[in-house]
Amino acid sequence: MTRKHLTGWASPLAALVVAFGVQAPASASMDTDVVSGEISSYECGDNCYLTIVSADGEELTGLCAAPECDAWNEVAEMPARFVGRAVTVTIEMGEQTDADGNVMGEFPSFTRIAFDN
Repeated sequence: MTRKHLTGWASPLAALVVAFGVQAPASASMDTDVVSGEISSYECGDNCYLTIVSADGEELTGLCAAPECDAWNEVAEMPARFVGRAVTVTIEMGEQTDADGNVMGEFPSFTRIAFDN
């Protein structure tokens, strides 16, 4: 299993097609995509990241920017009960910052999380 960080791609949608080998949903735009998987991990440093694993075992890591992340980001910890939960995430490009709040660049960002189970 390899971790897929989708930086440097023309669009997150193109990167997801390459990373997962799946067809883009008809409703997806070049700026947004939707992916389903299970929560694998959550970690924080200067930013907080959520990692999900797709059905084919590929890892996808994004900034945890969804409203569902707010409480986790506040304490830099996700309750362990969420590991393994099935989710559908909306992915857009977001701003990755350093500890001082300076924008360092763009990074895939999970802007919505729907819990499937």
